[in-house]
This record gives sequence, structure tokens and C-alpha cells, in this order.
Amino acid sequence: MELGIFSKTYEGDLETVFRRIQADGLTATQFNLTTAGLETMPLVYNKDDLDEVKRISKKYNIKLAALSGTFNMIDPDLKARNDGIKRFRVLCEIANYLNIPVISLCTGSKNPNDKWAWDDRNLNDSSWNDLLKTTKQIINYAKEYNVVLGVEPEVNNIINTPKRARKYLDIFKSKHLKIIMDGANLFIPTKVEAMQETLKEAFDYLGNDICLAHAKDLCLTSKITFVAAGEGAIDFKTYIKLLNKYNYKGPLIIHGLSETQVLDSVEFLKGEM
Repeated sequence: MELGIFSKTYEGDLETVFRRIQADGLTATQFNLTTAGLETMPLVYNKDDLDEVKRISKKYNIKLAALSGTFNMIDPDLKARNDGIKRFRVLCEIANYLNIPVISLCTGSKNPNDKWAWDDRNLNDSSWNDLLKTTKQIINYAKEYNVVLGVEPEVNNIINTPKRARKYLDIFKSKHLKIIMDGANLFIPTKVEAMQETLKEAFDYLGNDICLAHAKDLCLTSKITFVAAGEGAIDFKTYIKLLNKYNYKGPLIIHGLSETQVLDSVEFLKGEM
């Protein structure tokens, strides 16, 4: 298992970012098009810009493991949701051109202000139907451009538990819809003490459908906050052991940290691995 990182962790132009990724001992990235000076989900693009991404990633031997593509799949603003769907097709085309196998998703929230914030309407049947309707549209794009859509269970999104994620995958039964596993995103405050049990349960439900793995950490004060891997409560020995148990062969992508924290997290994760 190799280590990678979100490209947005670093500031600077495209070459500067890839040079720093390599200097920090990393070999893969979850790429955000903003690193190349584009929108995360553009409506139009120039292939010259994409050719430059190919050239620079090859120069520094950094694998483009995934592409960030998070829009609110159940956005209560239908116009915004449809705009996201339209942009997502373009993103699938870009991923195909760049030979990027996975695009990350945000299953979303009915919260009108923040797609990462909880809203009780997320549990409504109508919200679930909105998610299925959006998925039916974008999974056709994934098939057309031969990419995998990566769904990450998030406690504040409509897919907020591994069990709910399993139900979602079983509806579509598609090789183009898989799971991005992030141990830190599986927890609510009352579950942190049941660390190993919660991690094992998640892998019981989803371990055979992981297309990408993330590594960030969490700490618990009055609420959960995310920190750099190695600075919090996640049992990474168990997490990595479970990834190996289910034969995950892709990169472990670090995120949720500042550039100054990268080297310490890399050292920590290599030790755990």
C-alpha cells in the first residue's frame, strides 16, 4: 500500500505542488482541478491544461489516483443540483482523458447552506429518492467514460452509516459505484470508545467494495474535530490491518492537515503500515 495526499494540501502552481508531493515521499494524489488553475468541476476546459497535468505528474512520478468531484447530490436547490449533474459529466470526460480511475462523490445533505452539514430531512424518503435519481444520471456518465464513482459514508450526509451505504450499493450493483473508506468519518461522539468494533463493522459491510482509502484522524472534545493522522484517536493499526484483510491494493490518501504536518503524518503512517 502506497501513501498519497490531496493535491489541495499544497499551495503553489502545478509543478510546485507535484514537486512538494514527491519531496514529502508520496507517490499518489487525489487530484483537484484547482491545482491546475481550473474549477473543481468546470463546464469547459482546455486539453492543453490537461496535457500539462499529465506531463507534470509523469515528471514527478505521482499517480493520479482519484479526482475530486463533490457536488450536493440531493441539493434542495434543484437548479444547483442539476448544474452539478451537468458539470459532473464534464468531469467524467476529464477523468477519462487523464486516466484517473476514481471520482469522489458527496451524497449530500438537505442543509441549504452546507452540503457537509446535517439536516433532519436527510432521513426522508423523498431525499432518498432524490439521491437515487441523481445517481441514475451520473452512473450513466461513469459507464460512458469508464470511471468509478467513489461514495464516502459521512455522518452528516444522507449516506451516513456503513449499513446505509450497503443498501445504496446493493440497489445499483454496479462496478462503477464503490466506496471511499475513511475511518475518521465513521464516528459520532458516542461511538469513539467503541473504536475497533465500529471499524470492523464498517469493513464487514463495505470491505469488498473499496475503491480508495483515506487517512485522517479525529479528536473528541465536546464534538468531533478532524486532525492530521497520528494526532488523534483513530486506531490506525486496526484500520490498516482491515484494509489489508480485504485485499485493498490502492493508495492510502492523507488529508485533513496542513502542509507543515505532512512529514510527521507520513512518518507515522509508514510506521503503522
